[in-house]
Amino acid sequence: MAEETSGIKVKVREFGSGVKEVSLKNRVSVGELVKSLGYIIEEYVVAVSGTIVTEDYLINDGDEVVLYPVVSGG
Repeated sequence: MAEETSGIKVKVREFGSGVKEVSLKNRVSVGELVKSLGYIIEEYVVAVSGTIVTEDYLINDGDEVVLYPVVSGG
């Protein structure tokens, strides 16, 4: 569930791409953020401020969210 705040800003980066700053009205989970940006959460490992997190982790003001694509194959 989103928690009411006065607004937060986070930086989002897909590994190997540029950084975009995202403004949120409410705290949201990593899963909600990733889905709202058009990504499929199951295709990424997500780190927040350098720590790998699960999709239910709540985003905090100033966090940096990095999406690492899951790679498989032989």
